[in-house]
Amino acid sequence: MNIDKNKFFQRQSLVPEIGEFGQKKWAESSVLIIGLGGLGCPSALQLAVSGIGRIGLIDFDVVEVSNLHRQTLFTWKHIGRKKNEVAAEVIKEHVPWIQIEIYSEFVHSESNPNIFQTWDIVLDCTDTIASKYAINDICLKFGIPLVTASVFRTSAQFALFSGKGKPCYRCLFPDLSEGDTLSCNEGGVLGLQASIAGNYQASLALQYLLNPNQFDSNSVYFIEWNPITFYESKLDPNINCICDNTDIRVTKPITKKMEVDFEGYNLLKNKGSVVLLDVREREEVEQYPIKGVLHFPLSEMKKGNLPDIEDNQIIVCICESGIRSNLALSFFPHHSERYSFLGGRKFYMQANQKMETN
Repeated sequence: MNIDKNKFFQRQSLVPEIGEFGQKKWAESSVLIIGLGGLGCPSALQLAVSGIGRIGLIDFDVVEVSNLHRQTLFTWKHIGRKKNEVAAEVIKEHVPWIQIEIYSEFVHSESNPNIFQTWDIVLDCTDTIASKYAINDICLKFGIPLVTASVFRTSAQFALFSGKGKPCYRCLFPDLSEGDTLSCNEGGVLGLQASIAGNYQASLALQYLLNPNQFDSNSVYFIEWNPITFYESKLDPNINCICDNTDIRVTKPITKKMEVDFEGYNLLKNKGSVVLLDVREREEVEQYPIKGVLHFPLSEMKKGNLPDIEDNQIIVCICESGIRSNLALSFFPHHSERYSFLGGRKFYMQANQKMETN
């Protein structure tokens, strides 16, 4: 196939504030996208077709049927395949010359920060608080600009932070835990709003890469669907935030001691009697079972019913994404050791499969 890049970008290069100079600037730029869901899919494709020369894709998940209404890079034929691999293939079909790097990671406080070092800007397209805090902290460590977004039902918000702090994502949300929010799995989401927010993330990244000095990084943007509303709010730095003191940057752990990852879970198993408690609902368990767990749905706990677990046993609660498992911990006040599994079922299954393969 004869590839004519000039013709590909012909209409875009006619835009006065872009031109050939801007197109060249984007071609020499790199963007790391973390999370290939309803935000990451549209932002990745838009950045690619706009001319970004190098894109990194981080996601540990596989494509499922429930993803298809909003995760626009995937179709029915991709069910069961790794999202990062499919996304790379689809993007290359649009832009054959692009350089793409893929990583299978669940980003949290113990992740290797060196993955971030070679990128000009980072897009946080995740839906867990643990990941969002970790991404913010690593970007602060390396001074990398960060574009973050989140969608809940029909509401969306997004912002660009400079990577220098004052403000940063922690200034916006100083002390969130997974139980304070609901993911798409628990709260629902309008796919349209995710797509709009993801495209705005791409837009902010493109503007920044074109001219970093053209706007300040202390604005948070909000979009509502019904009625359609778009508004901007200014964010003041939090004087108690880690970004206000370079000596303590990224030293504050974002993972609370009541949360464990796969490695931590295995260490607990060596320590004593551990119960892996699946708090998802019956239909979820039937569709995506986890072997070797005790199943007792959170909805039953809220009715006053509890599973039969000895007080001296260690409890690790697990759900689909790590949110309901955090909520479930409050029902076991007499257990001195109780934890929520970071990343939920998807991360557990992937980590377990990797361990079995090795």
